[in-house]
Amino acid sequence: MNEMYDSTLFQCIDAQCKPLLRYLHKLTGIRYTAVSEASGTYELSPIHGERKHASQEQLADAEVWQKLV
Repeated sequence: MNEMYDSTLFQCIDAQCKPLLRYLHKLTGIRYTAVSEASGTYELSPIHGERKHASQEQLADAEVWQKLV
């Protein structure tokens, strides 16, 4: 692959162009944005407070999480 496309800067710019995934944690009512993903685990950032990590399986639990559109 081209070295330009492997750069960290390019990856950051590319990530900013993709639409953000948003989730509602139903038990607390807190809305999170998935700010990064690695190996099937997302780093979730709320509007305020501490960031959280959740796997794809955890986010698929409809009793706890709702994917927002």
